[in-house]
Amino acid sequence: MTDLIVDNLKLRYGSNDILRGVSLSVEKGQIVALLGPSGSGKTTLLRAVAGLETPFEGRIAIAGKALFDGAARTNLPPEQRGLGLVFQSYALWPHKTVFDNVAYPLRLRGVSGSEVEKRVAKALDSIGIGHLGARFPHELSGGQQQRVALARALVYEPPVILLDEPLSNLDAKLREEARVWLRRLITELGLSALCVTHDQVEAMALADRILLLNGGVVEQQGTPEDLYDRPKSTFVAEFMGTNNRLLGVATQVAADRAVLSIGEERLEGLSCGPVSEGREACGIIRLEKIRLAPGPGHNRLAMTRLAEMYLGDRYEVVFQRGPLTVRTFSPTRLEGGEHWVEFPPEAFWIGSR
Repeated sequence: MTDLIVDNLKLRYGSNDILRGVSLSVEKGQIVALLGPSGSGKTTLLRAVAGLETPFEGRIAIAGKALFDGAARTNLPPEQRGLGLVFQSYALWPHKTVFDNVAYPLRLRGVSGSEVEKRVAKALDSIGIGHLGARFPHELSGGQQQRVALARALVYEPPVILLDEPLSNLDAKLREEARVWLRRLITELGLSALCVTHDQVEAMALADRILLLNGGVVEQQGTPEDLYDRPKSTFVAEFMGTNNRLLGVATQVAADRAVLSIGEERLEGLSCGPVSEGREACGIIRLEKIRLAPGPGHNRLAMTRLAEMYLGDRYEVVFQRGPLTVRTFSPTRLEGGEHWVEFPPEAFWIGSR
């Protein structure tokens, strides 16, 4: 069953088009991440669903009920949409206790006192901070404040919860831990969630599906595996993962294959998006996909080890051949000098620049 549907949504500020016909759906119990570079429209899209921005065309509906319909001139205010919203800043009342912060949405809706106590206790217990109800926000850690903001969004049991960069204020270690409990909480409670993030690792860890925006349009949407392993354009290929970008000219373009000519070197790969023979092109390959080979062979180049950096569980190695520089990983320290570096064709995407 589909909880949230956004259809052909268009929004502009003045003469600047921010959303140019975006469509998406969120199934019940599913987490969808909105991902993209700054200015791609992801936060604007979330705010439009929340009712904080007004599109000029399209439709937003939850469980069949229209929240916004440009053609029918329907536009429910935020308080009538019944959505849970967690802001990036958490937006907690500093003068209210944890209990009162979480209780606020219920009191605003006229819920009785005994029911407020019951539902707030349930919300706080569900995210493991039931013992903090009497504290004030300044007495909490960043992770605890994040949980309070989430409890406040969950307390009136919204059909869909909207998360705006929910983990960005946490340090790296806390962020990794929070991904685990946040995903588990959302799935165990059977919620539907739409989450904005600039962090691709966070998007892949949290989401069932990712919507990658580029300039106000959907560049690609699908499972994290779809976007990471099967990109439909070089923009998607380069945005996901940590990559090498090789510039050259496309040659021998046929079906789903192409060859990237870099000076005198030739590397075969998969066509990724539009690519024309004889035109400038780029090749994208993830650092972890490059292999060190024992000798010459297909799609292999003799390259000189330029630098090496210890990362704890592996080494990051920089190789160079003339103007061409690439990075990859090695489980062990490498000797200086020349090595054979392989670019597996099935992991090397070639598309237009």
